[in-house]
Amino acid sequence: MLSLTESATITGDIASVWETVSDPASWASWDPHVDESRFEGDFVPGAEGWTKPRGAPGGPFKVVAVIPGKEYSTESPMPGGAMAITNTYEQVGAGQVRVTRRVQLTGWFTPVFKLFWAKGMARDMHHTFAALEQEAQRRAASV
Repeated sequence: MLSLTESATITGDIASVWETVSDPASWASWDPHVDESRFEGDFVPGAEGWTKPRGAPGGPFKVVAVIPGKEYSTESPMPGGAMAITNTYEQVGAGQVRVTRRVQLTGWFTPVFKLFWAKGMARDMHHTFAALEQEAQRRAASV
């Protein structure tokens, strides 16, 4: 098993951050790590979508858990295993949100993923957090 966890504190309010992250169809429009994303329906457990990360092959994902305004988890099949991602959001002060992403890979493909993509994925998480901050602020300003 491989586990990666990164966190950051961003400027924003939990409502606009949650509005941004719970709209998977828009991820590619603001997240520099996502080249393409598709999603239809409500952001609830059992819902499915498709993403293509930058520099990696695309594939399906399933929403497996949602705590509105706080956390969601997805799972994606990998050759001989799976990738589980949990994203957590916590208002930690006026205008500050703590963002944490935990990625866990299981299965025989894990060493290959570690060799080719793990370091870039960990680095890209901070670019995603910064982009989330900008997009959440943009959405909050447009209300």
